[in-house]
Amino acid sequence: MEWKNHTKKISELKKTNTEIDMKVRERLESMIKEILDKDTAVSFDFLIKYLHLHKDTEAAMQELKFHIEMIDNVKYGIVTDDTDQSIYVYFTKKKE
Repeated sequence: MEWKNHTKKISELKKTNTEIDMKVRERLESMIKEILDKDTAVSFDFLIKYLHLHKDTEAAMQELKFHIEMIDNVKYGIVTDDTDQSIYVYFTKKKE
Protein backbone atom coordinates (compact mmCIF):
# COMPACT_ATOMS: atom_id res chain seq x y z
CA MET A 1 0.00 0.00 0.00
CA GLU A 2 1.38 3.35 -1.10
CA TRP A 3 0.21 5.24 1.99
CA LYS A 4 2.48 3.16 4.21
CA ASN A 5 5.48 5.00 2.75
CA HIS A 6 4.11 8.19 4.29
CA THR A 7 3.75 7.11 7.89
CA LYS A 8 5.87 7.57 10.99
CA LYS A 9 5.61 6.19 14.48
CA ILE A 10 4.06 8.70 16.87
CA SER A 11 6.52 7.76 19.60
CA GLU A 12 9.44 8.52 17.28
CA LEU A 13 7.94 11.86 16.24
CA LYS A 14 7.48 12.86 19.88
CA LYS A 15 10.99 11.75 20.78
CA THR A 16 12.54 13.65 17.88
CA ASN A 17 10.49 16.76 18.60
CA THR A 18 11.56 16.71 22.24
CA GLU A 19 15.21 16.38 21.24
CA ILE A 20 14.89 19.30 18.83
CA ASP A 21 13.16 21.43 21.49
CA MET A 22 15.97 20.75 23.97
CA LYS A 23 18.63 21.59 21.39
CA VAL A 24 16.82 24.83 20.52
CA ARG A 25 16.58 25.82 24.16
CA GLU A 26 20.28 25.08 24.76
CA ARG A 27 21.32 27.05 21.68
CA LEU A 28 19.13 30.01 22.56
CA GLU A 29 20.23 30.14 26.20
CA SER A 30 23.89 29.88 25.23
CA MET A 31 23.58 32.65 22.65
CA ILE A 32 21.63 34.93 24.99
CA LYS A 33 24.23 34.41 27.72
CA GLU A 34 26.92 35.70 25.33
CA ILE A 35 25.08 38.77 24.01
CA LEU A 36 22.68 39.76 26.81
CA ASP A 37 22.78 43.53 27.39
CA LYS A 38 25.61 43.97 24.90
CA ASP A 39 25.63 46.10 21.79
CA THR A 40 24.92 43.02 19.69
CA ALA A 41 21.90 41.90 17.66
CA VAL A 42 21.54 38.69 15.69
CA SER A 43 19.89 38.26 12.31
CA PHE A 44 16.33 36.95 12.54
CA ASP A 45 16.86 34.98 9.30
CA PHE A 46 19.79 33.24 10.98
CA LEU A 47 17.71 32.52 14.10
CA ILE A 48 15.02 30.86 12.00
CA LYS A 49 17.59 28.35 10.72
CA TYR A 50 19.74 28.07 13.86
CA LEU A 51 16.81 27.57 16.23
CA HIS A 52 14.76 25.46 13.83
CA LEU A 53 11.89 27.96 13.89
CA HIS A 54 8.86 27.90 11.62
CA LYS A 55 9.58 28.99 8.05
CA ASP A 56 6.75 31.55 8.09
CA THR A 57 8.09 34.83 9.50
CA GLU A 58 5.10 35.61 11.72
CA ALA A 59 4.95 32.07 13.09
CA ALA A 60 8.72 32.09 13.65
CA MET A 61 8.47 35.34 15.62
CA GLN A 62 5.73 33.87 17.81
CA GLU A 63 7.78 30.72 18.35
CA LEU A 64 10.88 32.75 19.26
CA LYS A 65 8.80 34.84 21.66
CA PHE A 66 7.52 31.66 23.30
CA HIS A 67 11.07 30.32 23.79
CA ILE A 68 12.31 33.64 25.20
CA GLU A 69 9.42 33.89 27.65
CA MET A 70 10.56 30.59 29.16
CA ILE A 71 13.90 32.17 30.11
CA ASP A 72 13.83 34.14 33.35
CA ASN A 73 14.51 37.88 33.31
CA VAL A 74 15.13 38.14 29.56
CA LYS A 75 13.27 40.21 27.01
CA TYR A 76 13.95 40.84 23.38
CA GLY A 77 13.84 43.77 21.02
CA ILE A 78 13.77 44.15 17.27
CA VAL A 79 15.84 46.50 15.15
CA THR A 80 15.73 46.75 11.35
CA ASP A 81 18.77 47.26 9.16
CA ASP A 82 17.48 49.87 6.73
CA THR A 83 20.18 49.09 4.18
CA ASP A 84 18.51 45.79 3.26
CA GLN A 85 15.36 45.78 5.43
CA SER A 86 16.62 42.76 7.39
CA ILE A 87 15.45 42.18 10.94
CA TYR A 88 17.78 41.79 13.91
CA VAL A 89 16.95 40.63 17.44
CA TYR A 90 18.69 41.72 20.63
CA PHE A 91 18.28 40.59 24.22
CA THR A 92 18.20 42.55 27.46
CA LYS A 93 17.47 41.86 31.10
CA LYS A 94 13.96 42.60 32.30
CA LYS A 95 13.83 45.51 34.71
CA GLU A 96 12.23 44.56 37.99
